[in-house]
Amino acid sequence: MTPRDDNYKATWNARSTNLLDGMLAVDGSADEAVLARTGAYTAAQLRAALAPGRDEHLFEIGCGVGRLGAQLAPEAASWTGLDIADNMAALARQRLAGVPGATALALDGPRLAPLADATMDKGWCVAVFIHMDKEDMVLYLREVARVLRPGGLFYFDHWNLAHPVGWRRFAYEVDEVGRSDPAQRKDVARNQFCTPEELRLYVRHAGLELVFEHSDSPWVQMVVRRPDGDATRRDAERARLEAARPAIACTPLWTRLFAEACEVLIEGVHPATMLARWRALGDAGPEVPLFIAWLEAAWRRQPQSWPPQAA
Repeated sequence: MTPRDDNYKATWNARSTNLLDGMLAVDGSADEAVLARTGAYTAAQLRAALAPGRDEHLFEIGCGVGRLGAQLAPEAASWTGLDIADNMAALARQRLAGVPGATALALDGPRLAPLADATMDKGWCVAVFIHMDKEDMVLYLREVARVLRPGGLFYFDHWNLAHPVGWRRFAYEVDEVGRSDPAQRKDVARNQFCTPEELRLYVRHAGLELVFEHSDSPWVQMVVRRPDGDATRRDAERARLEAARPAIACTPLWTRLFAEACEVLIEGVHPATMLARWRALGDAGPEVPLFIAWLEAAWRRQPQSWPPQAA
């Protein structure tokens, strides 16, 4: 049974008492090889979105076990991973111990207390805001505006309620709540959902300016900027990001594969059936081997969840 607690720290600490549990909590990766593969894919999107430089100071909200820090910290002057769970931060520190300028610290709430005002060049938050109440997400965005240097960039994503596959994923959460004891508090780490318009409001009222949005997938992906009064620089950043859109955006193939993965994890389709379908796609895109590796590892870890198919 998934641990249930009344606050974020207790919940995520309970889900990361060891490295394997921490990896599974981060993105469902069942071993280091899959974690590295999914991390490399997302890191490539972040490089396209943020164009981080070797002399820049980076930060990450919700660093988990250092899945993305391991990819990007060696390419920057410093990387500070921040996580609400002490266990996650400790695992990230262990995994990045040999990387100069890399550290991971635990937070006590939606305040980036370890970071001073206007000291960070760029940062990101991947698949983390989706697990918190919206009030907390806005508090974090306000903190992003505080710690970024003027003109600094921040990437984040969120479940997209306005997309058909995003709605389908939300409907699963609704059904889960419908099956639950109404007297029990909802899981504080449950998946939550937003529309692009809602996220734009949060960004603006947090004191940030939107310079990139992609919402044609189950994810809303945004790059925001701390205003610096330089409209020319802002517009140049927008032009750069628009040119980089194909490398940042979750592709139609990613959306298809994600929807089909949900058929396995939620709707009961056997992994063997889906893996055969995906292998038939050949080299349709880098997403195919990524999803195959992820599902194969999940199946190996929990063979009891899917009995052998009849011959």
